[in-house]
Amino acid sequence: MLARDLPRIRLWLKLALTDRLSLIHWLIVAIVLLAVGVLYCQLYCLVALQKMHGSSMELSSSFVRAGVDIIPPFAAFELGKRVRVRGRLWQWLLVILIFSVAWGAAVLVRSNLSVMSTGLTPRRIAADRMPFMLLAVVALTYFHLRPSLAPKPARERVSDEPDQMPPSAAIVWIKAAGNYVEVNAHGRVCLIRITLRQIADMLPAAQFVQIHRSVIINRTRLAVRRGRKSVEMTDGTVFTVGDAYRSNLSRG
Repeated sequence: MLARDLPRIRLWLKLALTDRLSLIHWLIVAIVLLAVGVLYCQLYCLVALQKMHGSSMELSSSFVRAGVDIIPPFAAFELGKRVRVRGRLWQWLLVILIFSVAWGAAVLVRSNLSVMSTGLTPRRIAADRMPFMLLAVVALTYFHLRPSLAPKPARERVSDEPDQMPPSAAIVWIKAAGNYVEVNAHGRVCLIRITLRQIADMLPAAQFVQIHRSVIINRTRLAVRRGRKSVEMTDGTVFTVGDAYRSNLSRG
């Protein structure tokens, strides 16, 4: 079962760096990161504390410690993806504010956990939280710069094989192309011999929406709505919204 789910987990971890996550995907990635953090705490205590004075960290304390270290910066990272204000300066000032609040919340929670903070000064507690915040800031910088630095998606042909369609969570957009459809996923655009209507029937209706007679987009990969006439996807592609399909974006 784990082997079957590993590709999906890897996909969600990759999406965490490259796209805005839905709430359920955010929770899944957060749980995975929390589990890794708890495992690290337990292994660290097993190796280091046992050699010092034979003590160990309770599993519940590991959960709290990992949660305080991981959840605030991860939440700030995800909120930072959604910052859309006029002007690059204001955008990054708002991002700084979000991370400052997350950092302060992490320090406050950690400081009030007396069982875990004995002998630690507020300055030490704040400094210990800094690496996690900086890591999240670096990841957010990559997220915002990636579309402008990424090369144009490579194209490959997949003829007469609709069952080779990428996982729906990885699809950014789909566009009709003659007897084929172009499917943008995993940074590539593949051609599949199928009609736009047929492929629409294969996709989750709540996640995908048709915005033009020749274009279907993934709602979770929608970056910006430019008024009522166009949208920008997370890969930087801009599509015109057809008059007959404009109301589709307001549903769901």
